[in-house]
Amino acid sequence: MSKPITESILSNETRVFLMCCDFRSFSAVAHALGITQSAVSKIIRKFEDSIGFELFIRNSRPLTLTPEAHLLHRQLRSLKGEMTRSLSSLQSKNYIKPILRIGILESLHLNLGVAILKNLLPNLSQVVMLTASANVLIQRLIERKLDLIITNDVSTELSHVFRRLLFHEPSVLILPKSFEKDPNQNWTWQRLAVCGLPLIRYWNESGAGEINEMFMKTHGLRFPDKISVDTNSLLVTLVSQGIGWGFSRPTTVLENIHMHPHFIVREMQKPSFSREVYLIGREQEFVVESEIIADIAKQFVQENIIPESLKFAPWVKEGFTVG
Repeated sequence: MSKPITESILSNETRVFLMCCDFRSFSAVAHALGITQSAVSKIIRKFEDSIGFELFIRNSRPLTLTPEAHLLHRQLRSLKGEMTRSLSSLQSKNYIKPILRIGILESLHLNLGVAILKNLLPNLSQVVMLTASANVLIQRLIERKLDLIITNDVSTELSHVFRRLLFHEPSVLILPKSFEKDPNQNWTWQRLAVCGLPLIRYWNESGAGEINEMFMKTHGLRFPDKISVDTNSLLVTLVSQGIGWGFSRPTTVLENIHMHPHFIVREMQKPSFSREVYLIGREQEFVVESEIIADIAKQFVQENIIPESLKFAPWVKEGFTVG
């Protein structure tokens, strides 16, 4: 995968130091870089020898930065942001377009992802778009394998990042077509618990799984843990084949609209919940691009996602908010 030019300009020691500040673990940095923990320790020790002071208190878990390291970290972050802006200006003057690596949720890549690519491409020399669950996207941002990510807000605490709220999206029930024959269309949680089919869950280590499990635990909702999946398309396919039922978001339905004749979408009875979708990136990096992407996303949700969602779930109109 191509790297932004600032990654090439920064020394290896500097880049490893910044990653150690983010991960607070030599072993985690080693895993991300594909090297040994001792190699990371040697790089940091060499960096400390060259600047004349220690950077980490090594006998603490997680790693603790020394006061000098805190100051250096802030200054390097600021410097990296200035470098990015300066290089962007120079590239623009010399008609050189930047490289941007974007991560996006599976539930958004075929609609919002395509819109972003179409609108951004003229301004970039190369764009890389990767699809993954929220936890993977966060990890790749921390590892500097991605520059910007579009994801739901997860509980992971991230330092030195910015978050821009793009939209709120309500949840909906996704049920087998056979449920349409039931004269009582009011599918409460109590009725679903005795419907004869299992809940198809998102794997609890995925972003969707984390927020869904938190919702169910908060409200005391319990269903047999029989089927877990890690992709929206698999969940919708299993529901379409009458194997179980699930709940997700309207954007999941839109990504799998070709299967809509084989499943139905119903309103989630109380308690219900929504998810927040954010644009997340590192502080002071790709500021202009993040503003462009945020504008594209908000406009696309308003003009495309919401109107298309109302065709199969008219009640979700009040649950969507943009920005």
